[in-house]
Amino acid sequence: MSPSRQGGEFPSVAELELRAVLDAAVDAVIIIDSDGLIESFNRSAERLFGWSTAETVGRNVSMLMPEPFRSQHDGYMHHHMTTGERRIIGKGREVVAQRRDGTLFPVFLAVGRIEGLEPPRFVGFIHDVTDRKRAVEALRRERDRAQTYLDLAEVMLLALDARGTISLVNRKGCEILGWPEDELVGRNWFDTCLPAELRDDVRGMFAQFFEGNASPARYAEHEVITRSGERKLIAWRNVFLRDERGLVSGTLSSGEDITEQRRAIEALRQSEQLLRDAQAIANLGNYEFRVPGGQPYWSPQLYRILGMDPSRPPPDFGGYAEQCVHPDDRERFLREWEQLEGEGGHLDLEYRIRRPDSSIRDVHAIARMHREPDGALKVVGTLHDITERKRAEEEMRQTQDRLTQFSRLSTMGEMAAGLAHEINQPLTAITNYAQALQRLLAAPQGPDPADVQLALQQIAAQALRAGEVIRRLRSFVKNREARTEVIDPLQLITDLMTFAEPDTRINDIRLRIETAEPLPPVVCDPVQVQQVLLNLIRNAIDAMNEGGTTQREITIRAAREGEKAVEISVEDHGPGISQEVADNLGNPFFTTKPTGTGLGIAISRSILRAHGGRLSHRPTPGGGATVFFTLPIMPGSQT
Repeated sequence: MSPSRQGGEFPSVAELELRAVLDAAVDAVIIIDSDGLIESFNRSAERLFGWSTAETVGRNVSMLMPEPFRSQHDGYMHHHMTTGERRIIGKGREVVAQRRDGTLFPVFLAVGRIEGLEPPRFVGFIHDVTDRKRAVEALRRERDRAQTYLDLAEVMLLALDARGTISLVNRKGCEILGWPEDELVGRNWFDTCLPAELRDDVRGMFAQFFEGNASPARYAEHEVITRSGERKLIAWRNVFLRDERGLVSGTLSSGEDITEQRRAIEALRQSEQLLRDAQAIANLGNYEFRVPGGQPYWSPQLYRILGMDPSRPPPDFGGYAEQCVHPDDRERFLREWEQLEGEGGHLDLEYRIRRPDSSIRDVHAIARMHREPDGALKVVGTLHDITERKRAEEEMRQTQDRLTQFSRLSTMGEMAAGLAHEINQPLTAITNYAQALQRLLAAPQGPDPADVQLALQQIAAQALRAGEVIRRLRSFVKNREARTEVIDPLQLITDLMTFAEPDTRINDIRLRIETAEPLPPVVCDPVQVQQVLLNLIRNAIDAMNEGGTTQREITIRAAREGEKAVEISVEDHGPGISQEVADNLGNPFFTTKPTGTGLGIAISRSILRAHGGRLSHRPTPGGGATVFFTLPIMPGSQT
């Protein structure tokens, strides 16, 4: 701005001083009249906008504004002159300005009204805030970047000042604590986030950091309280924050929520303890090893089963076979393991072990083998001490044999009258033929050789008949080891008729056999299965005697059931099986007979279960009951 004459006069000193002040101002200073026309435009304004004073004086100040503000400016001036309302005047604010070359830039605008003049004038102070905006934006970007780093961290980041006030917390911290950042920052950490029982101790320790009496623990664990009142266990790592003078100004801590981790560890510990307890109770150990190489793993219970010192490493496979497997079972053991190693899959093997104290135990080994990525074979298995089970099974077998023997004797006792009659008939015939022979020999004319021969033949035949009955009876009732045989079902039934028919005749009951021939052979112990069949026939006789039926007939049927079994049934025409009897069928000591033991069906069911068969019942058409059982067909049978 240069001096000019007004009305032929030179500017006054005050005007010259004002102009000097305006030109020396760092900010742009513009004076406009009430119509918005520029009257004064200082040098900073020239530099800022790129216009000279001569190019702007007398022109509307809106030339320095972009749209839409340029078009709105005159309306705003008119509104102010009319109403006196001030929207910008007396108030500073950030706006956008436009240079001569059309570029836009941010400025801070302050407008004042020059009072005492009529019409009034207005002065505007314009400060270019481009650099400040850039610095602020750069700072914002750095802050956002830093915040992004903080928020990406999967641990809580927490900064506290010397009073324990939260000055920084990241997204993960807000997530763990359940607070939004704007509500958490500025709060006292100890009062807000620590359990009541910890606050005084932790606050006292924190104060010692700033007194120089202690350093923060590089690692510590303690609980925090979330906004909802939930407790969480946090693992902390801490460092000091220092100011520009090197003095401690606060702490920065990272906190990892290890609540679930500790719960998982505790659950795993409890699970491992439960596993150890379960293995101890079940007398079951487990092991792992690799072939080749690799240190084997034995569970504590496995050491106990084998009677070995758990402080010593387990032997390798060869050492185990030599030290632990019973010599008589070692060859079979090694053969099974070689097969497993060659073919893979599973091992299921029972054998004996010899412990260091020379005691012998029975064990059941189950193992699974698979190939690891490096080509080695990994074996995982269990070893179950079944010594007591073996003893119990042997005792149970002996008891079962005794009960079976008792049942056979009991059945024979019930059939004693029929059997006595069956044996008495040939004995009576022998007596009669012997007496006849005596008479022949005493005849005066001497005996006829043909008659003597006939009498002797009849005596021999009747003696063989009685002997066969006794032989079968002895075979049936004697105590013997179970023997599995392949036998024709029809032979199984007809051989039993020696015992069954005399009893049915005495009770005036017809015994009929029906078979769907030909039948495939079955695999069973004939004596035990005959015991089952005889027991069912005796029950049918008792049922028909109690029911008073007129159709006195028992039918034994044998037929094929599917591809794998033969069904043998005993059909009577008695009163049938009541619901009470059906519900208790097979329960030991349940009986409806006044002198019965209730063991017959229970033992029969046990015998059939051991044979892989089953025992059941159904109604007989027309009345009565049909009790039946199944026996497995000999594998490979083509019949």
